[in-house]
Amino acid sequence: MLYINQNDYPDVSYPTNASDPESKSYKEGTIASSGCGLCSLCMVVDQLTLRKLDLIECRDLSIASQANLKVGTNMKVLGPIVAEMYGLDFARSESDEEMIECLNNGGKVIINVGGDHDDYIGVFSDVGHYITAIGIDHGYIKILDPAYRKGKYDIEGRKGKVTDKDGILFTTAQVLHEDTENRRPRYYLFSNGVSL
Repeated sequence: MLYINQNDYPDVSYPTNASDPESKSYKEGTIASSGCGLCSLCMVVDQLTLRKLDLIECRDLSIASQANLKVGTNMKVLGPIVAEMYGLDFARSESDEEMIECLNNGGKVIINVGGDHDDYIGVFSDVGHYITAIGIDHGYIKILDPAYRKGKYDIEGRKGKVTDKDGILFTTAQVLHEDTENRRPRYYLFSNGVSL
């Protein structure tokens, strides 16, 4: 099982917010700062196909398709391109039930969490971030976090909402629902021959 941590790539350029070439994200952006979507897509391809999507190839595809016009990666743009390249079905969803159905049928889901807002403390990040759901185990959703670090889920507001088993995270649909409350769409569904 492929796992990619964006924090391992602080020196690999990934210019985002390309609509503002004077911005720090464009001039100094790296995979470490903005590449969670790239990492998530590479992990989805690994999980659902017998092929590989190289992280640098994914970055270059994002730039070529202009999925980097704002800070980070526009999954509405890059998701369907990668799905088509690798023969995957793709859909966007606001529904927890559709997200769970996709996972139960062997699909994978990139989850669009929104970070801190109002009085809410983001569980998976304090800013916008993509994480990857890879399955369900005894009712808990299994997550790979491209920005995982030891102790990340022990802080106030996160503690008790995520179980960390050596970097594979387990949480509930309710936690994910709350963590995506300020994001649209919440979920990007990918599958290999599964009707979404």
